Amino acid sequence: MTTKPNRYFWIVILLFSTACGGQAGALPADTTVPVVVSPNPIPTFTLIPVIVTPSPLPTQPPIPIITPDTTQVERWKEYETALAAGLLFPPKEFLCEWDILGMSEQVLYVWVVCESITPFSVTKTGRNIYLSSSTPALIHLGKDGVIQNVEVPGPGISDYQRMFPVYIQGKFEAYRFGKAKELSNHIEWRRFHPEEPPLNVLSAIPTP
Repeated sequence: MTTKPNRYFWIVILLFSTACGGQAGALPADTTVPVVVSPNPIPTFTLIPVIVTPSPLPTQPPIPIITPDTTQVERWKEYETALAAGLLFPPKEFLCEWDILGMSEQVLYVWVVCESITPFSVTKTGRNIYLSSSTPALIHLGKDGVIQNVEVPGPGISDYQRMFPVYIQGKFEAYRFGKAKELSNHIEWRRFHPEEPPLNVLSAIPTP
C-alpha cells in the first residue's frame, strides 16, 4: 500500500532549504580590510629658505685719488723748472713729467721723469740717446702754494723710508716696471711740440 507524503512534510522541507540557502550567501557582519604598512615610511620635508651673507673682504686703508690741482694746471712750467733743478738738470734743456702719488699738508709725493731735449749721443745705428732720470721726489710747498724746494732721495733705502709713507712706497713698483715709460713717451712727443703740457696736467684740463 503506497502512502502519499503529507503535505506538511513538503512545506517543512521547503522552509528548511530556504533558510540554509540564505545563510550560505550572507557575509559576516564584521569584515576586516587588510592595511598595507610600508616598512620604510617616506619622511616629509619642509623647505626653509637660507640667506647666505658673503664674508666681508679684509679692510684696506683707502688710497686717495690725486689729480693735479688748479695751481699746477695754471703754473705747470714752474713745476717743471723746479723738478728739473731738483734733479740737478738745467731746466731749459730738460723736459719733465710727473704723477702725484699723494699729499700731506704742504708736501706733494710725486714720481718724476726728466729727459734732455737734445740727444746726448747717437748710436752707430742712428738711435738718439738722451740724458734722463726717473725717481720719486717730494715737492715742498708754502702756504700760498709756491714751490719751496724739491727733495730727491739719495742712494740706499734709508731716504725712501724717511721721506715716503708706506702706502706711497707701495706705488713705486708700478713706475719701475712700466708706468714711467708712459711719462717718457710723452716727453718724446713734447720734444717736437714744445708748448704741449705734461701728461697729468693735460688730463686735468677740461676738454672744450
